[in-house]
Amino acid sequence: MAKQSKDRLLSAGRRAALKAGAAGVLLATAGDILPAATAERRSEFGIYEGYSAGVYDGWVRTSVYVSVRDGVKLAVDVYRPTRNGKLHTGRLPVVWQPKRFQRAIVRPDGSLSDAMGGTSMDSNTVPTAQLLVKHGYVVVSIDRRGTGASFGTRSEFSDPKDATDGYDITEWLARQPWSDGKIGMFGCSYEGEMQLRTAGTAPPHLKAIMPEVSPFDWYWVVNPNGLYKGVYFIPYTASIVSQDTNPNNGPVDADADRSLLKAALAEHKAGNDYGAPLGKLPFRDSRNPLSGEQNWLNRQGGHYAPMLVKSGIAVYHITGWFATVSVHQMTWFANLKGAPQKMLIGPWAAGGAVTPQERALCAVEAHRFFDYWLKGVQNGIMAEPAIHSSVPSTHTREGGPWIGLPAVWPLPNEQRTEFFFEAGPAGAVRSVNDGKLTRIRPAGADGRDDLTVRYDLNYEGGVEPAKLGKPPVNHADFDAQGLTYTTEPVDQDMEVTGHGEARLWVTSTADDGDFFVKVQDVDPAGASTYVANGILRASHRKLATPPYDYMGLPWNSSLQADVQPMLKDEPTELRFALFPTSYLFRRGHRIRVTVTGSDLNLGVSPKVSPAPVISLHRSAAHPSSVILPIIPARAI
Repeated sequence: MAKQSKDRLLSAGRRAALKAGAAGVLLATAGDILPAATAERRSEFGIYEGYSAGVYDGWVRTSVYVSVRDGVKLAVDVYRPTRNGKLHTGRLPVVWQPKRFQRAIVRPDGSLSDAMGGTSMDSNTVPTAQLLVKHGYVVVSIDRRGTGASFGTRSEFSDPKDATDGYDITEWLARQPWSDGKIGMFGCSYEGEMQLRTAGTAPPHLKAIMPEVSPFDWYWVVNPNGLYKGVYFIPYTASIVSQDTNPNNGPVDADADRSLLKAALAEHKAGNDYGAPLGKLPFRDSRNPLSGEQNWLNRQGGHYAPMLVKSGIAVYHITGWFATVSVHQMTWFANLKGAPQKMLIGPWAAGGAVTPQERALCAVEAHRFFDYWLKGVQNGIMAEPAIHSSVPSTHTREGGPWIGLPAVWPLPNEQRTEFFFEAGPAGAVRSVNDGKLTRIRPAGADGRDDLTVRYDLNYEGGVEPAKLGKPPVNHADFDAQGLTYTTEPVDQDMEVTGHGEARLWVTSTADDGDFFVKVQDVDPAGASTYVANGILRASHRKLATPPYDYMGLPWNSSLQADVQPMLKDEPTELRFALFPTSYLFRRGHRIRVTVTGSDLNLGVSPKVSPAPVISLHRSAAHPSSVILPIIPARAI
């Protein structure tokens, strides 16, 4: 393949093929391994043809309890492939999912909603699971301890027993008569996190995992830089409590009267600990009020990464540029240097790939990945660029072409460029100040912009991308309520890919406060759309050396002893990372930075009365700025 083709692996023709895949075309390719002479073989990013026959047309589901090392019984569903109604009886590789949100649910009509999406091979809801069964894999789904029909209790988030449970389940699967001893894992969010932690215990038979939007450090998720995201986690906790005690969780086959299910649900109700998502651990070193454990410090991914690298287990990361956990997946990638790994970054949000087209892409990549690592198929997937990234479109957020990137994150060719805040007017928006954003460092002895904090601001639509075919939310009205700094129109297309950073010099009439920074794209008509954001509670501003590789970004410790009030009448520096992004500012568009003191879409800031006035400084001695990772011009 020519170098140019490697740099841009997904042509217009391949994108068309992916669209066809959403309708079932890609899902119709290959099953049992074929001799090379029987079909033309194509194995490229998003395309896999001629490597297997796809001979299986259904499955048989069985459900059992499996005891792990401490005696806790976990509910396990096993899906074995069938052909013309006949069960395959030979040994096959096994790929399993560790479910947090119910492996199976009994519907009102008595039918089962499960990991395969139903009973038909025609379902597009779980294409990865169905595609793998069709092509000669056993698929397995479990309820994690303390959830669904499994026994035991759990401590949210990332109960450390998940890792050893994962080890035990993996080795149990390897011993079964229908297993060939080669085991893989896949799944999204919680499921991705458990894969990585399980791999960090180095089960001998685990060969490859495919984690998607996987948390690395749960403190960032729940309390990003000191702000408790209760607006999300309070209703979320109510939801998972309901799931953990739901009598419609699917029982195992031997539990006809559901007595075992009832006993498991009673354990969940009596013993599950939801203190972390309910905000009871506000500092990174907070101790759990029930166990006394320092959950956040003891459970971050850095504890598992070294053993995972040593194990040689292959990892294929999946995340999205608009997913707040994208920084987590990239941190996993950075901390697994030396492991065989790949990463796919789509124009997707927190839930990862969602649409049929996106799920079809991930299913094809899973098939290629597991064929290589579990079946030994030399399909070339590991010789391709380590990262495939889609640069989101400026206007639609549907994503641009897929680009192959090197196995280094952050990208080695990024040019970290500082943009300084300057007095206006920029003539770009009727905000509180309408300031300018420039690459010229301030030279004046004084300069500041004042803002009275409003606690009712809501970034409606949030940081989620627009629905396919729909324009992104215009946030110009939100910008108008804050302090803005806007560039002149860019004179050529400008790609920003990587992690930005905010450096603010502030004073306030209060001794604390939340600071929200958003990088926006402003089109020629004045519409303002989301690119990246960052959050910091000023009292959590102290920087420290992280206990893992944080890619050279500022790391706010958020330790209780490090929390301190703002300095009275003296500018205080706030440095914090922005969430990663990959974005193309088109020629004629502007870059805007908007700073506010609240955002109800992200969390409820503690109110001070009267509302404080914050001052953002922009002088030679106190130059407020943002740093953006600009990628040198390339055809996109």
